[in-house]
Amino acid sequence: MKKILLLTLSFLFLSLGLSAQAPKDSTATTDVFDVLSGKITVKQSPEIRSAMAAHIDRNARKAASGQGEQTFRIRIFFDSGQNARAASEAAAARFRSLHPGVSVTRSFTNPFFKVTVGNYATKADAANALKSIQQEFPTAFIVRN
Repeated sequence: MKKILLLTLSFLFLSLGLSAQAPKDSTATTDVFDVLSGKITVKQSPEIRSAMAAHIDRNARKAASGQGEQTFRIRIFFDSGQNARAASEAAAARFRSLHPGVSVTRSFTNPFFKVTVGNYATKADAANALKSIQQEFPTAFIVRN
């Protein structure tokens, strides 16, 4: 890595030296990438290329299906009151009508009824969705799945 950096810097200084030595009335400039083209070769074994391609493919499938190591969802309802069951059903129905196509999951973990929506591969994706969801459900928050 140091050799490549030194080689790049030396070509950069060489190209600057060439353009500095040009006559002042000349409009010709030397592009550093023109000087470097064809000078650097990267030798890489086929095993590394195939391993990297397999890694990229696995990660792409995980992100597309939401089956990654860690996914994020948005909790829009969390309550343990006497009418929490009915309120969770109402919250789920309201969300389905406002956001068709987004998954909605109701669950009960004694003593709490919960309504969780979406399935986001990254926390950033969940945060973007949370901004619009909080307009209808102000107490919504992100949870790890």
